[in-house]
Amino acid sequence: MRKIWLLLALIGAVGISTFTSAKSVYQTSDIKLLDNRFRVDYGIEQLTFIIARERFSKAVILVRPDGSKVYIWDKSDRVHWIEGKEHDIITIENPMPGPWQALGKIQGDNRIQLLSDVQLQVNRLPIQLYSGERLKITGELLHLQKRLNATYLRDTELIVTAYGYNRTEDENFSFTSQELAKFNDKGVFFDEVPEDGLFTAYLQLDLATGKYKFEVAVTNNAFSRHFNQDIVLFPKPIKTQMLPLLMDADPQLKLTYDTDELKPESIVIKGRLESVNRGKSNDFIIYGEAGMTEQIHSFARPAEFGSYSIELVLFATTTAGREITINMPSEAFVIPRPIVIDSALILAATASQADTTETAMDMFEDSESDWNLLLWVIGGLILLLLLAVAALFSIKFWQKRKFEKVISNQIGDDLASQLPAESTDKQSMMTDLDLNSLDK
Repeated sequence: MRKIWLLLALIGAVGISTFTSAKSVYQTSDIKLLDNRFRVDYGIEQLTFIIARERFSKAVILVRPDGSKVYIWDKSDRVHWIEGKEHDIITIENPMPGPWQALGKIQGDNRIQLLSDVQLQVNRLPIQLYSGERLKITGELLHLQKRLNATYLRDTELIVTAYGYNRTEDENFSFTSQELAKFNDKGVFFDEVPEDGLFTAYLQLDLATGKYKFEVAVTNNAFSRHFNQDIVLFPKPIKTQMLPLLMDADPQLKLTYDTDELKPESIVIKGRLESVNRGKSNDFIIYGEAGMTEQIHSFARPAEFGSYSIELVLFATTTAGREITINMPSEAFVIPRPIVIDSALILAATASQADTTETAMDMFEDSESDWNLLLWVIGGLILLLLLAVAALFSIKFWQKRKFEKVISNQIGDDLASQLPAESTDKQSMMTDLDLNSLDK
């Protein structure tokens, strides 16, 4: 116990980063503190509370089942307390059995660590799992390394819950928590043997890809034991696609294998082709081959029309040597309803079509004669318009010529009346010039 106390003191000396780490890292046997309450069963040797509270608030107070309180200043060899700015780590040896409670400005993700002769042992899950994988989980309660008997396990349930880490790079970023399964030890559902102390459960991991914390808990009215483990869900190592359905061709399913994850020669796919409308079904098997990355499986074209669904379950071995079973998404296709034409209807349709053709021809001839008449009327109107325009231009041209002739005659008369006066003036000027020249 002295070593434990020295270890806790060392944790306190590291500082606030240590408390932050204590908040985020879970041990496999940690139990979440719900509603600040927890029941301690008989036989617990050591109990450690890891409690987050408001920054710089007072240390929490623990209330024992008998109502007495445990304060930070209590001096006892059975109580060890480390106080941080945002956390309290309280370790109590041989705690009083019954319901405990924590008081204070508590917030965040709080949990409890137990040291007891009663332990929950669970087969560890593979760190890498696949979305859609079907997984078997077994758990048992041990006391002094021996499985507990049926009397102690009466009304005990095994509950599996998944919690998300809300990492932005993961597809499950918005995932908080989900209860995946709840089982008991009564030999029903997936439990193999009734009241043998061994819980058996099968999980269907229909979750988005990303990182999760899986919690396996065995609880009843007297005690609770938990097992925690981080796992990562990877995308399915196989992709399926229905190819376009051609006329009178067989439906085809295309399968693409991720050979980095699977051994192709180990692949066995169990399928069922079912008529959605009639409920009839046919089972089939698809086998992989070494070196194969793609495969196309053809189905005999169903004789009956309607919708069909395909259910697929993958059995394979990973490249790491692990056997896996994955439920694949359903595929579907539709066989269209055939078109059936009655011979009597064909004759009636032919006669009706002939009558319709004759009527159409008559209507066409009538419409053609009406159209010709309309063309003649339009042509006559255009001709009259052209004649009117030509007459108008002729009148305008004649009036213009007449006006020009009148103007020309008037200008000639004016010029003739001015010519004699100008000649007399010129002769007088010449006479004067001649006389002057003689005088000189």
